[in-house]
Order: sequence, then C-alpha cells, then structure tokens
Amino acid sequence: MGMEPPLVEERRRLPDRRRTERAESRGRYPRKAAAAAVGVCGGLALVYLFFAAIGAVDLAEALGASAVALVMGLVWLGGYLLSRRQAEGTVGDRLERERRGF
Repeated sequence: MGMEPPLVEERRRLPDRRRTERAESRGRYPRKAAAAAVGVCGGLALVYLFFAAIGAVDLAEALGASAVALVMGLVWLGGYLLSRRQAEGTVGDRLERERRGF
C-alpha cells in the first residue's frame, strides 16, 4: 500500500511564521520613542510656563531657560500637528469615510 505521509509533517518543515519580523512592526519602536520625546518636551514646557505664571521664574532673568522652554513647546506643537496630519489621511480617505458613514 502506498500511503502518503500526513500533511502535518510538510507544514512542520516550513519556517515558523511567528519569528519573522513584519514590515509594520519594524518602525514601531522609533515612532514610540519619538512620541515619548515629544510628550516630554511638551510636559517640560508646560511645567516651565506654570512656574512662570505663579511668579517663581522671571522670564527676563532666565532667558536661556525661556528659550529652551520655547523650543520644547515648538517641538511639541510640531509633533502634534504632524500626528494630526498623519491621522487625518488624504482628502480621498476622508470622503470615503463620509460615504461609508464613519
């Protein structure tokens, strides 16, 4: 009798798919690190503005710190605007979502 080996044996010879790195997961960690850095910049700028608002920091005397806080605020604003632009998609995507009711 010519019995064929089971199909399971052939599947086991194939490389494990779970060990291959997907293209979308490669850029995940740098994006998360950039988002964390932008968030930290925004938080530190906000803390500086809080202390300036309650009078603990004189903006004129601490020009260097004020400039750094301004740059951090601009980094946060740029990161926010960039993420909003990427989240919105193109005009065609928005029209398709509206047509489908999303």
